Amino acid sequence: MNNREIRRRIASVKETVKITKAMYSISVAKTLKGRTLLPSAAAFLEDSRRVLQKIACLSDAPYFRSRGERAAFIVIGGEKGLCGDYNQRVFERARAELLKKEERYLFTVGTVIRDLLAKGGMEADVEFLHSAEHPTPESAYEMAADLLTLYDDEMLDEIYLIYSAVEGNHSSVESVRLLPFDKGDALYKQQEKLPDGATLKGVFHYLSASLYHALVSAALAENLARVKAMPQATENGEKMIADLTAKYNKVRQETITRALQDVSSADHAI
Repeated sequence: MNNREIRRRIASVKETVKITKAMYSISVAKTLKGRTLLPSAAAFLEDSRRVLQKIACLSDAPYFRSRGERAAFIVIGGEKGLCGDYNQRVFERARAELLKKEERYLFTVGTVIRDLLAKGGMEADVEFLHSAEHPTPESAYEMAADLLTLYDDEMLDEIYLIYSAVEGNHSSVESVRLLPFDKGDALYKQQEKLPDGATLKGVFHYLSASLYHALVSAALAENLARVKAMPQATENGEKMIADLTAKYNKVRQETITRALQDVSSADHAI
């Protein structure tokens, strides 16, 4: 490697270090925002689950009983790399869960996880766009509406959600069945007839809340992973710059030495 190539390499690594530093700062800001959003998303989910538990005890709708094996998996991963093993852990859990079902349909959120699953032989049937990096209630509503339509049309019998759940500064990949809904041990003795549309509304709000909570949690988990990964990437880049600079100086000195020797040899020859 000559001096010109080393200089180009140093410049390239310096640009990479600028990117890693910028991504760290951005991820810190997004982490703080995610920590403020997650509690309200969790509260919304808990409220919607409680309402649906009550509805489930008063309704015989197909949302509350098993009817087949056609399973949809919504897998939420990252839009970008440079976040440690975040996407790899989502991929491994998703692949393990998908292999349990013979008839399955894959819905992905995040281009990185989509590509990882495709390389693993699992092409996405549906790709939800613009949801991983910037989770919004509107994204969750749209996703829930699409899934509910497929379920009502009996094209799906089960709906599972795979995402990264955050606890403190750590995350774990979870797999949750959304439908059929498990009402748990909740019992309600109310004998009143449910208002028209209450069941459908309750299911829709529960799906929306579940998806929004998962989107917020996954985005937070990705940024936490990036906050941990970027300082090490920056340190590695700066070490590489130091090594390349030392190599550049050595090659430069050797070039100067050879040039001086050539001049000296020419003078002696004269």
